[in-house]
Amino acid sequence: MDKKRLEILQSRLKHPLLIKKKENLFYLTGYSFMNGYLLVKKNYAVFFGDGLEKVEGIKKTDRLKYIGKYLRRGGTLQIEDEFTFAESKYLKEKLRGVRLKHLKSPVDYLRTVKEVAELANISDAMQIGQKVFGVLRRKLKFRSWTELELALEIRRLGHRFGAEDVSFPPIVASGANAAIPHHVSGNKKLRPGESVILDFGFKYRGYCSDFTRTVFLRTAPKRMAEAYGQTERAYLGVLSKAHPGIKAKGLYELAMRILEKKHLGKYFIHNLGHGTGLEIHELPNLSQNSKDILQKGMVFSIEPGVYIPKHGGIRIEDLVYLPHGESPIVKKFISVPTSLKENIIR
Repeated sequence: MDKKRLEILQSRLKHPLLIKKKENLFYLTGYSFMNGYLLVKKNYAVFFGDGLEKVEGIKKTDRLKYIGKYLRRGGTLQIEDEFTFAESKYLKEKLRGVRLKHLKSPVDYLRTVKEVAELANISDAMQIGQKVFGVLRRKLKFRSWTELELALEIRRLGHRFGAEDVSFPPIVASGANAAIPHHVSGNKKLRPGESVILDFGFKYRGYCSDFTRTVFLRTAPKRMAEAYGQTERAYLGVLSKAHPGIKAKGLYELAMRILEKKHLGKYFIHNLGHGTGLEIHELPNLSQNSKDILQKGMVFSIEPGVYIPKHGGIRIEDLVYLPHGESPIVKKFISVPTSLKENIIR
């Protein structure tokens, strides 16, 4: 059990909190449970499992059916949004007279600001991605690939370089398929002159990375080259303005303004970015409706994209972070060129 994290959480609780989300359990206990629940109260915590687990630092362990003895009638129990209808129904039966309150977990908000050790783990995960991309560039020069073949090669290379797992199924999208942001890689062959989006990430010590580059084989058609150039300007523009205290919504709006200069705004069809840590998508949220304000210690993606139906797509993505300390400058975990010239593979 991470005593410091638990104490911070307890200091912020108005009511007892029941946690089931595996990432939140891992964050607080350091254990990856198959199944289990953690009840956090102001002065102690109880883990409910199948009786086989022993959580270091927790004095009380029990079965969930006995949760009633730890809560008073007339009180409120906060439960994470991840609880299913069936789980909520079970708790209501066991907790007569206790009000259940579903909410976005306070642990999700606590995890938003990363500790130095967490930043190091994300950095290591990003370094794996950088190595994989370097190998992919060389492999694309010497043989023909289908999307699916390359996606499988990304997985293999990640494990070769020390990844525990992928953060999400790798995306390899080429030609018209690249106009679909979350295209599922298929048997289409990669062809010269088409944009090829390579979007992948890896897990290291439980922490995720996320990385995207768009490459062209041999040549880039004029329309897609122009779209690429403006997408890179949006990426660099946001990178130059990200700092502690700025509204995440403002960065999305900046990217949109830059893309609109070349009438590409209508082709930017997803959020500018998202937080990443134990989950590939977590807080903060860089969208047009976001209420998040960036703080020191936050990790988030910058990933403007342009998706032109029947022609192709462009996406440039890096994870960045706002360092602890006095520096107001956003930092990148890795340095992989974003220019079109560097991403045409000849």
